[in-house]
Amino acid sequence: MGMGGAFTAIADDANAAYFNPAGFAINPGVDFTLSTLLNNRNQRIGDNIAALKLCYEMELHPFAWVLGVGIVSVLALDAVKYLSDKGVLKKNWGRETEKVEKEEAVTEKVLEKGEEKTVAVGEKVKEKTKEIAKEALEASTGAIKAVGKAVVGEAMRTEMKRAYHYDMHHPTYWDTREDYPEYSPQGKAQFAAGLTWVTDKNAVLNQDTNWYSLSLATGYEERVALGGNVNFYDIGIKTSTGGTIKGYGAGIDLGLLIRPVDELAFGLAAKEILTTDIRFENIAALSYKMKINAGIAINPMDILTISADIHNVFRQNADPQTYHYGAEFRPFPGLALRAGMDNGNKTAGASIMIGSAIIDYAYLGGIYNRTQVAGLTWKF
Repeated sequence: MGMGGAFTAIADDANAAYFNPAGFAINPGVDFTLSTLLNNRNQRIGDNIAALKLCYEMELHPFAWVLGVGIVSVLALDAVKYLSDKGVLKKNWGRETEKVEKEEAVTEKVLEKGEEKTVAVGEKVKEKTKEIAKEALEASTGAIKAVGKAVVGEAMRTEMKRAYHYDMHHPTYWDTREDYPEYSPQGKAQFAAGLTWVTDKNAVLNQDTNWYSLSLATGYEERVALGGNVNFYDIGIKTSTGGTIKGYGAGIDLGLLIRPVDELAFGLAAKEILTTDIRFENIAALSYKMKINAGIAINPMDILTISADIHNVFRQNADPQTYHYGAEFRPFPGLALRAGMDNGNKTAGASIMIGSAIIDYAYLGGIYNRTQVAGLTWKF
């Protein structure tokens, strides 16, 4: 955030789910992150975020990796088609459902349908949610089993059982892996998973929001990485009578990272490319807007990164593009300084590493009303 949101081509930490899920496959290791708003809460940023990143690296022939990605992609498409045929997932373009920004409050739109909760409708929503979760789990489990038989042979399973070896050179903001041949990603494939929880309790707008994301990603030599999020939404709207109208939904994000050389990276993230409707107990139905974000990052020297993003590249839903610019300066190991422009709003930030802990800070001006955010990451 301190880099103005220009992170689509970087996304190399546990916050990758928000910017580009492919980034989970960059920098192997286990990271756990917590962040919170220090002041000036606003509806554009979640109050609290918790994220876990698990990235494992192993030697693997490029053909085997490409074959594995191809098989997984085919199975994923089959699973998506199955869920689409069931009316669970729908493409997020050409939809007539009322659409809102993911950060936008929906209280007024939901309450337009009335504050009285219909028990029968509420029960149907809950039952439909259980049905969606069950079908998605069955489709995903089938795909995982098939991938395990087709790709993960005995040799690979043996490699996966080995514990990843960490020491003082495990990747951080300040480490260049190529400086240490034994830790270089050359000839190695990366496999990663992430769990993210964003919670936002907005008493002013009478809305409580929880977003949960399960992320999977894979990369080869950290030159190319692919990833995706499965997002689940749990929204509660407070009524004037003291009740709560609950709404549930889901969506899928896809991400791509390409690093042709160490000094240059390109990123692409398609947010909410497939979605369900978010259905509320008073029969209100909404869906989140789809966005395609693109970014580029340049490292003119080891201690400096410059990045730029265009969000909503194709002007989906007749919304304008937004422009994001950022820079990160690392004067010495253990300190990173950041600055950026978030569509005209000034941002700044810093990170300090103490042992296995990284303390992050961001200051957001303009429409963010001088919001300050602090985070703590623990690298296991």
